Amino acid sequence: MAAGTARLVLSIAVRARSEEELEEVAERIRDAGSESLWIQLCVDAGILQQASLWDLLDPVHDAGARVASIRAVDVDLKPELIEKLAVVASETAGRVAIISLPDLRGLEVLEDWLQVFASYQAKLLLEPRSARETRQLYKKLKELIGGVLGLSQVQENFPSTEHFLRVLTPYLQITRNVQVSNYGEEGPARVLTPGIYNNPLLLRTLVSRGYSGQLTIGYERAPTSISFLLEEHKAVDSFLKSLEEKF
Repeated sequence: MAAGTARLVLSIAVRARSEEELEEVAERIRDAGSESLWIQLCVDAGILQQASLWDLLDPVHDAGARVASIRAVDVDLKPELIEKLAVVASETAGRVAIISLPDLRGLEVLEDWLQVFASYQAKLLLEPRSARETRQLYKKLKELIGGVLGLSQVQENFPSTEHFLRVLTPYLQITRNVQVSNYGEEGPARVLTPGIYNNPLLLRTLVSRGYSGQLTIGYERAPTSISFLLEEHKAVDSFLKSLEEKF
């Protein structure tokens, strides 16, 4: 199931703001011959509201890829969109939805969200943007049972890998997605090269601690091409395999 290790599902993040963009992404994946690739599909409110379930998923499936998770960004979290997100997640291979939270107001709705996702047998991961938000979310999540809700963490929300690890590791047992990227002085940099982040350290920590979940290569601050992401996927996959032999 996983690329890299038996515990990790390695994926790339692709964003689609319209059905046309989604078709273009799927075509590039198909042209690259990347069958069985896992992807995180990032959508905003427009396409989530307007596109049907199969309009969202069919292009990816037809390209031979698998959806590890669907990630909602800049979405007004109305009950009808939460349910649609759960429906879409239930039809993906990973059965996971991620909500990138703009703020943590209204956490009283989490129990309602839990019930919705549980009814569709899917998981919902919440994505805090700071150490404080992570602590707040954990405090709320530990009050809820069932294993439906968890955390997603994006390294770009933190200034360094060392800072990120201080936030990430105490809550690793309920973290089900970790997103990595890297940047240099001129923009996006390769994941495993020296840059803002020390990703070899991050990956060694995840593997040595037995992290079980999704590892997503995704760049938020600057756009990257599908071909760039696919190259990084190969490099990270190879690195993970070498780590697996050591731990």
